[in-house]
Amino acid sequence: MKRTALKIGYVGTNFHGFQRQPDLRTVEEELIYHLRKLDYIDDLKKSRFRIAGRTDAGVHSLGNVISFQSEKEVRVNEINNFLPDDIQILASAPVRYAFKPRYAQMRQYRYMLFQDLDVDKLRECAEVFNGTHDFTNFTKRFQKTTTRTIDDIKISKVDLDDYHKREFPNLHDTLSPIFVDIYGESFLWNMVRKMMRVFVDVAIGKMDLDEVERLLNPQEDEPRAYIKVMEPDYLILMDIQYDGIRFRYDDYACERFRRNLVDSLTDLQRKYAIRESMIKSLKDLHEF
Repeated sequence: MKRTALKIGYVGTNFHGFQRQPDLRTVEEELIYHLRKLDYIDDLKKSRFRIAGRTDAGVHSLGNVISFQSEKEVRVNEINNFLPDDIQILASAPVRYAFKPRYAQMRQYRYMLFQDLDVDKLRECAEVFNGTHDFTNFTKRFQKTTTRTIDDIKISKVDLDDYHKREFPNLHDTLSPIFVDIYGESFLWNMVRKMMRVFVDVAIGKMDLDEVERLLNPQEDEPRAYIKVMEPDYLILMDIQYDGIRFRYDDYACERFRRNLVDSLTDLQRKYAIRESMIKSLKDLHEF
């Protein structure tokens, strides 16, 4: 039996998260169903099916990882032919028998902010978060250890206008988001989205850096702070990397997923146009 790791891309909008849930559509359920249907796996225990991490409902991915062992040679595009358009395998790698995707060397998350925020203040906030801290205040669950290390945070103001005009000339003008790319070995549940709430609060002057320091260094008997999580729709799990493992991206699979994303953009444009037309018509009717 050969053990293989697969890197998964998906648009999280129509999924109830990654992890299997009774009677709900999830990424993991779709993958297991089609891997069984194609005879790659049968019993999950025997195939040692494992996942790198769970993403919440609405969160997207270009790099979540699963692994399993199978008698069959894994053919990425055979599996993709049966998967729905909003989930595709992008890369694969042979791995050792004991490989557990949960234990990664590095994870990268990207959160997209669409407010007009002070980028310098966001970068100052990032400096406070870099390094090892107690993230008790940045998760909902009580866990054995809440100490985590942030290796790096990159803030970039992105102008997608030229790209959109070149690649998608029929689309309306786009927004220019701020990318917040966060790198670390592991993250707590809701940690990134709670961090983003603090970033925004600092950028708009609602919180200062001393308050951020206190949130990252809570006293032992101090009650957990309430930090409202930011929306999941703007979070992408960009990549997961492992020591000594090199994934091979499949050109056809990546292009196929890109085309699926382009097609969904066209659909979103039509929905946008309908709402825009209704707003204008409502105004005309009201004036009439």
